[in-house]
Amino acid sequence: MRLSAILFLLGLKLRWSAWRDGDFRKKLRRLDRVVVIRTRDGKRARSYVFRDDSVVIHGGVHPEATTELVWTDADTAIKTMLSGNPLDNFSAIGRGDLSIIGNLQDALWFSELVS
Repeated sequence: MRLSAILFLLGLKLRWSAWRDGDFRKKLRRLDRVVVIRTRDGKRARSYVFRDDSVVIHGGVHPEATTELVWTDADTAIKTMLSGNPLDNFSAIGRGDLSIIGNLQDALWFSELVS
């Protein structure tokens, strides 16, 4: 449940930034991406839709996902996402704790956007 709350709050932060921060909004200009963060078992999932300089969040896996960040379990996702070190994502990939399905460039863009 804690991961679901973190993913929801991340979505609110992204929406707020898109609404209030002009520099952030420039990063979203002319994008059409759907990023999903989920656990491997599918129990926790949230989708972030970037279209028309805005961010829309959905619970669950969006059918038009361009990339998915798939974590082995919620505890590993929480620990890594809250570490504050963006390189921890690469370490998680190396250990097999994080898999990227779909467009790798979108996944890297999203990781940079939220760091």
